[in-house]
Amino acid sequence: METQQVNETKSQPVIDTTPMRIGLCCPHCGAKARARTSQQITPLYREIYFQCTDVECGHTYAAALSVLHTLSPSAKPNPEVNIPLSPRIVRH
Repeated sequence: METQQVNETKSQPVIDTTPMRIGLCCPHCGAKARARTSQQITPLYREIYFQCTDVECGHTYAAALSVLHTLSPSAKPNPEVNIPLSPRIVRH
């Protein structure tokens, strides 16, 4: 996932391409949660199982990661997978 910042001098977005790990905070206590396992359900959908790092809280839960849209089409598309183009690309 990329984050964008606005460059104050040129008013153009600066894209941070630093690799990152996906992290969530516990929805109950706000502590960091650690991804323990995950399961690929479909080519476009994965369930990730999290555990709160606060031992007093101990919350465990499932979250979802899904492919939303295509930003740049694949050079080797899978005919069984249909991912819509980003609305931003469709407008151009």
